[in-house]
Amino acid sequence: MRQHAADSADPSGQPEPVEGQLVTTDDPIEVDGAIATRVVRLANRRIGEFALFLGISAVLHIPALVGRLFSSDEASIASMAMVINHGGKLYHQTADRKPPIVPYLYAAVFEITGSLDLRPVRAVGVVVLAITALLLAMEAERRYGDRRRGIACGVLFLAASVTFFPADTQAATFELFMLLPLTGAVLASREKRPILAGACLALAILCKQTAFTTVIPMAWLLLPQGRRAVVRAGATCAAIIAAVAAFFGPAQFLLWTLSGNRGYLAIVGPVFPMLLRAFAMNIAFVGFNLALLALAARARFKRDNIDLWLWVASGIFAVVAGFRFFGHYYLQLLPPLSLLAAGAFPLSRSALRRAAVIGIAFPSVVMILVGLLTLRTKPTGEYPAVASRIRHIAPPNATMFVWGQLPELYWASGIEPGTRFIHNAFITGNSGGRVQGASTSSDGMPGAWEMLEADVSAHLPTVIVDTTNADVRGSQYYPLRKTPIWPVVRADYRLVTTVDHMQVYYLRPNATPPRDVRTD
Repeated sequence: MRQHAADSADPSGQPEPVEGQLVTTDDPIEVDGAIATRVVRLANRRIGEFALFLGISAVLHIPALVGRLFSSDEASIASMAMVINHGGKLYHQTADRKPPIVPYLYAAVFEITGSLDLRPVRAVGVVVLAITALLLAMEAERRYGDRRRGIACGVLFLAASVTFFPADTQAATFELFMLLPLTGAVLASREKRPILAGACLALAILCKQTAFTTVIPMAWLLLPQGRRAVVRAGATCAAIIAAVAAFFGPAQFLLWTLSGNRGYLAIVGPVFPMLLRAFAMNIAFVGFNLALLALAARARFKRDNIDLWLWVASGIFAVVAGFRFFGHYYLQLLPPLSLLAAGAFPLSRSALRRAAVIGIAFPSVVMILVGLLTLRTKPTGEYPAVASRIRHIAPPNATMFVWGQLPELYWASGIEPGTRFIHNAFITGNSGGRVQGASTSSDGMPGAWEMLEADVSAHLPTVIVDTTNADVRGSQYYPLRKTPIWPVVRADYRLVTTVDHMQVYYLRPNATPPRDVRTD
């Protein structure tokens, strides 16, 4: 018997393991080797999943990677990035009602590429979506104990990210870049890491203010750990935002990101058109994402997914806020809906699985094709022709002021804005999601005329473009000739050309900045 035992042992004297038996050893080298092997296998698996999601994200965003411009929001952010790269500071030399991360991200990409091409920025967005899909896949696998459901979750999220109007899903928007830190905030809360959760929430808020609504599911997940966890998360988030506010100047930061938005959030004009818009956009979202919503509904309301339903509720609150219902607002709903849908995705029953795959894939493919067709549509206000003409007129280092809501002119011409205002909605109060012409300057940015006075007094723009007669985005309701700056234009500028009903004025030699353009 002893001889037999000796024969069955390996040269080290240890018996060979029996298949299915747990191997234990006192050798720390062997233990470390086994752990390292598992870590390498897990890392390789995650890398493989990320590669899969990155490939899917790239294919789904082909229109974004080949197109030039999808929305005026991209042009607005690009215009701010131009000023930032020339030494300007956000909320001072250029501004928008948004936090700073995305404009500075645009600026960094423009600086690296040496161009104003939006496609590299969108490529960064493709990567951001792939990383978000990977985080959601890891969470779904942990929740449901099935790797297939994890992969299904990532694919569901990516497919839904393009299943709406191309201007909202193919563009590199504030909401797109918000999704990654927002997802990280909720998942870190679930993993009992309040400091990381607070940091992620701060980054999400610094992409778009509506990320703040995510405190609802975060609080639900953190409270079982005690109030100290909630305080630590909140303090971390507040400290980061306070530091950013201190960098930009607390007064201007708060004005442009918070206190100055009251007019934008107010209900202005007839209510019925707003209700009609809300109904139409909600029906469109449900129709385009019917399969995803049906799968999420199958998950029902259970104790172990309360956090996901609270996450959905926080996203709905973000969509409704301001009652504007832009398509890109709905992106905030996709992470929790994808996690819910992954839990109900039919993995075994082939007929249901095929129906689910078709229901998810078909609208995505349709909207990709629509996105490609959109590239062939007529540009808003024929801005490329106008921008080309302006480039021939303007000297090097020229600046421009566009009266209207056509920031595409700044981006397409490459001419830096001559004031902090990238469009006149901040001055007139007229903006999207409202009946055009119903808003007044009281709905704009508080102190906007004083800011414009300061900008023009410091340096007269080389070129002024008046879009009043072009009827672009309500410009006809706010004619330049009826504003306090018209005397400045008449005295110090000359009309040099008209392109597609837009009048282009050029600064006269020896013109001096005015002393006052304020309203009384």
